[in-house]
Amino acid sequence: MFERYPELRTVIVNTRTDRAFRGVLWRRRRGYLVLRNAELLRAKGEVTPMDGEVLIEAGNVDFIQVVPASGTGQVS
Repeated sequence: MFERYPELRTVIVNTRTDRAFRGVLWRRRRGYLVLRNAELLRAKGEVTPMDGEVLIEAGNVDFIQVVPASGTGQVS
């Protein structure tokens, strides 16, 4: 499905089950994406920090947004 991932970049992963997670895409492993320093993004701007690593099944990924480097507003 995805050949190239923006590994070691901060991303927002939007899932087909209407969940969104922001974190560092650490790696892709056996059909899963591994996020570190992840947060669950909720409606109305609520953010819930997630402990440990978050595994997201690659088949459940709707799309991935690469977040610009902090403070610059631009993707390098």
